[in-house]
Amino acid sequence: MDTKNWHDLMSMESQDIVQQRFERIHAKGLSARRAREINAAAKQAREYFRNSSNADYSVRPLLTFYGVASLSRALVLLLRAEGGEECLTPRHGLETVGWRKMLPSCTSTGLGNLRLLKIRSCGGLFSDFMEHTRNTVLLKVGAFFGNSGLSYDIPDEAVEISVDDLFRRIPDVEDYSMLSGRFHCALANDLSFNNKDGLRVVVVDKQASAELIDYYTSQGYNASSRDGTSCVLSCDMETALKGLPLFIYTYLNKGAGWFHFLHMAKPFPRGACYSQLCITYMVSYILGMLARYYPTHWMALIHGSKGDSLWPAMSRAQEVVKHTFPELVAEFIRWKVYENGEAKHALPTILDEDGAK
Repeated sequence: MDTKNWHDLMSMESQDIVQQRFERIHAKGLSARRAREINAAAKQAREYFRNSSNADYSVRPLLTFYGVASLSRALVLLLRAEGGEECLTPRHGLETVGWRKMLPSCTSTGLGNLRLLKIRSCGGLFSDFMEHTRNTVLLKVGAFFGNSGLSYDIPDEAVEISVDDLFRRIPDVEDYSMLSGRFHCALANDLSFNNKDGLRVVVVDKQASAELIDYYTSQGYNASSRDGTSCVLSCDMETALKGLPLFIYTYLNKGAGWFHFLHMAKPFPRGACYSQLCITYMVSYILGMLARYYPTHWMALIHGSKGDSLWPAMSRAQEVVKHTFPELVAEFIRWKVYENGEAKHALPTILDEDGAK
């Protein structure tokens, strides 16, 4: 477990601190009963993550997902202005799509289908999580703190997301590129947005897939200065606000000073955009459900059976969830408290009008 992140999250186990943070966020008091509900969910999350770190890989993803769900529950309860546990929908909020057909008794065939496994939203904790975090990604100015929150529209529940869709958009799952070719994301070396010039993103050309560039040009972006090293994607403000770009950061592959590298990604099917919090939740759900309900296939994958080529990427994805989700939640809490508390004013919901880099 990451000591720093969990040290920060320990504050969610304090009734006094939770009440103080709730008042900063909502400008109203929080009852002791509701504070204890948040404390309980946070404590369970820490224990699930701690036990998953020590558990065998046969059950580790399931324990991690329970930790993700508990931490999500604590965050939702903190962000809800009204109502406590009784108002939460008692479901995970995601469901598998046709997994029984994709994972037949022949494990080698099933393992070959892992990248095609799909999930979709169905109402429940995940939907509550998206709603109360406003499907927000934090755009960082420094190494640790978000300066601006970029909120995406909530995708339709009918949108189906596959393992391939997710792994192609998570730069930290670098092992997947050896199987899938280029990712649907590219390193963004420069980012600016203002009323006069609109949005301008410089992506690393050698990393950017043709699908990524083609998608944004089809949405009205201009692609220029392609020299084999970089590509400038730009558009006016109206185009940018109509189709916000999908941004995601590296958390395992950090630079000097623990700097998170920004990537620009192609949206999911049907133009759906999910925050990094939501993306990490979905990855954890897939890994947890695979280990829980398809243990024969999961054990075959981790023990080197025929068809196990996705194992390095799956293992890496588990590490991404383990390290990234607690850090994302800790960052989001700090940002919300700062936004509504010490700052004394609301931070912008998109990049500063004078530009942010």
